[in-house]
Amino acid sequence: MTRERGVVLLLALVLSLLLGVLSTSALRAAAVETQMVGLFKEGQLAFEQAEATLAVGKQSIVQAPPPPCEVCLPPEQPHRLAGAWQAGPEGFFQVQNLGTTQRAVAIPMGRPVTVFRVTAVSQRSHPRQAVEAVYANDGGELVRMAWRQRFRGD
Repeated sequence: MTRERGVVLLLALVLSLLLGVLSTSALRAAAVETQMVGLFKEGQLAFEQAEATLAVGKQSIVQAPPPPCEVCLPPEQPHRLAGAWQAGPEGFFQVQNLGTTQRAVAIPMGRPVTVFRVTAVSQRSHPRQAVEAVYANDGGELVRMAWRQRFRGD
């Protein structure tokens, strides 16, 4: 009978150890998931900041359009904010006048329009988000022709 109690005690200890390992694993998985949700939330907030800053950049085209640029490459590594950036309430933006064309998307063929590129970067540095849009201006309303999200490797 003593031997049976020893086996039962050993079995209970092994089961307790297994439950402990299982609960530790579950807690670790929950902690990782919580961290991932937090990073996702921060990324979404940064993306919203970049979109709001894009709207500020669009308004700056209407208020004071920049002169045409000589070399109109997109900003290199916008996540680092290298170059001439303007500050907005929720981020930084850069507006480039790409010149005029008569072949713009969503504009009747033959109508001359001025094309602008707006690059906006969120104020949050981790994770920083950058978006870019190209607008056509025919003297009236701005028409968005293209949009893209810029990633760190771009």
